[in-house]
Amino acid sequence: MVGLVSATAAGRRARDRLAAAWPEATRVYDTGGEGGAAGAGTVREAVTRAFAECDRLVCFLATGATVRLIAPLLGGKADDPGVVCVDEAQQYAVALLGGHAGGANDLAHAVAEALPGCRPVVTTATDAAGVPGLDTLGLPVEGAVAAVSRAVLDGEPVRLVRHSVLPLPALPPNVTETTDNATQSDDGSGDRGADDGYTLLVSDRAVAPGDRTAVLRPPTLAAGVGASRGAPADEVAALVGQALADAGLSPLSVTELATVEAKAGEEGIVEAARRLGVPLRTYPAEELAAVPVPHPSDAPLAAVGTPSVAEAAALLACGEGAELGVPKRKSAPEGRAAMAACAVARRRHRGRLAVVGLGPGARDRLTPRARGE
Repeated sequence: MVGLVSATAAGRRARDRLAAAWPEATRVYDTGGEGGAAGAGTVREAVTRAFAECDRLVCFLATGATVRLIAPLLGGKADDPGVVCVDEAQQYAVALLGGHAGGANDLAHAVAEALPGCRPVVTTATDAAGVPGLDTLGLPVEGAVAAVSRAVLDGEPVRLVRHSVLPLPALPPNVTETTDNATQSDDGSGDRGADDGYTLLVSDRAVAPGDRTAVLRPPTLAAGVGASRGAPADEVAALVGQALADAGLSPLSVTELATVEAKAGEEGIVEAARRLGVPLRTYPAEELAAVPVPHPSDAPLAAVGTPSVAEAAALLACGEGAELGVPKRKSAPEGRAAMAACAVARRRHRGRLAVVGLGPGARDRLTPRARGE
């Protein structure tokens, strides 16, 4: 939700134009009691409420005033909403806070397109230089993100090491791909010390990045789970985590937990997916039964109608060409029988081609689909 705050008549007119353009995505925070607003109060009260309640915020105020209003509210880069300021004449939409993490850079462009004559102002270094930010690629990223991003911008040599074949946007010429394993550390992180420069690693392996390595986690893995009725969430979640750890795989590359439809409401599985931060996908028993697996069993066949739940669900979730990275394994609780089973599959990543245009043209002539690409 985008919160809208204004303080002047001109600001209210621009605010209302934006609210009309995005009726399902905006919430007006009243500062003067106009009808239909989310609640009246001072500008400070409106900004405070919007900051707490919305994912992003557009303030039709001066940047200096907005800075003073939001300064006491700042928590952290990962939690603060993106904030955009629009000036009195609606000439500029300034991405003020949360350019990448808060979505302010994209919001500034969207606001500028919605308000005639308005131009986006984005000062984030990667955006200004036309270089893709590591935290804008739609992938989990960890390690020395700021240091490697700075090196990319400064033109310093950066190695690109890909354990996973994943399409990436065009990178500057100082980022060079290498397949020379001699440049990598024993754990495969690609970071052999400060003197060896910077590394951008694309990997679903559970490597610990050094202070000059950033790791992009590709969406390559799916975990299939099966469980008896009433299986504890702790048991299911611990089994998945241990299966990944033993195989040397990162949980950040897991895109979903998969199981049979009959277990869609099994609380232990649902909670395990929530803890891992991934959706739960379910499949009909007949679809799972058609998937060849190395370890079929009579027990799930009798219980839910398929000889395999964990292995079949993992493979089905990863699609054509998937391989089983972790065969079915059972939990090992102390003093009782296992109530959960898990398997992990790795998908074969495929690229995607979109033809946007074959000649020059003004940006305002782009179709929404082309702009999205």
